Amino acid sequence: MFGMRGLLLLIAVLGGCVRDPVAAICPDIPVGALAVTEIRASGTGDTLGSWVELYNASNAALDLKGVELRFRKPDGSSETDITVRRSVPVGAGAYVVLGLFSDDDTIRPAYVDYGFLADFGASWPSGAALDVDACGVLIDRTQYATLPSMGTYSLGTMPPTSDANDFATNWCTDITAAGAGTPQHANTACPP
Repeated sequence: MFGMRGLLLLIAVLGGCVRDPVAAICPDIPVGALAVTEIRASGTGDTLGSWVELYNASNAALDLKGVELRFRKPDGSSETDITVRRSVPVGAGAYVVLGLFSDDDTIRPAYVDYGFLADFGASWPSGAALDVDACGVLIDRTQYATLPSMGTYSLGTMPPTSDANDFATNWCTDITAAGAGTPQHANTACPP
C-alpha cells in the first residue's frame, strides 16, 4: 500500500523521534497551583543556560511528573511540548526550575531540578505563549514578546500567582547576580 518509497519515509520519520512517547500520567494539580515566575534564554557564549521557573502557589506539596510545558509562537506557527518524565517534587510555596539541560544528575546544574534537553527539538522561542498543563487541563499560561539578552524575564510580584503573571506590567528584566537571575528562589521586585 505504501510502496518502497513510502515505507522508507515512514521509517525515517519514526526513527527521527527524539524520545519515546511517555505514558499519560495525570498529576492532580489544580488550576492556578503552579505559576510561571521566571524565564531565561541563554545568550551567546554563556553557560547559565535556558530555563523556566515555576512556583507552587498551593498549600500542598506537588509532584510534577506528567506536567507539560508548551511553548507556542505568538502567531501559532509552531509549538514545542515538554513532558516531565520523572518525579519532581515541589513543596508548598517553593520554586522549581525546568531547564534546557540533560537530566543526568552529574551534568545538570544544581539550580535546575529537571532537564528537558531530550524533549526540546527546537530553538528557544524569543516570543511565546507558555502553557503549563496536566492531561489537557491548563494550570497556568503566561506570554512574553521578547526575552532579555542578559538576565531573566522575571515576575516581580509577591507572592507569585498565576493571575499576577497574566499582566506584562508585573514582569521585568532581572540582571542581578551577573545576569543569572534567581533560580529556585524568590524573584527581585520589579521597579515601580
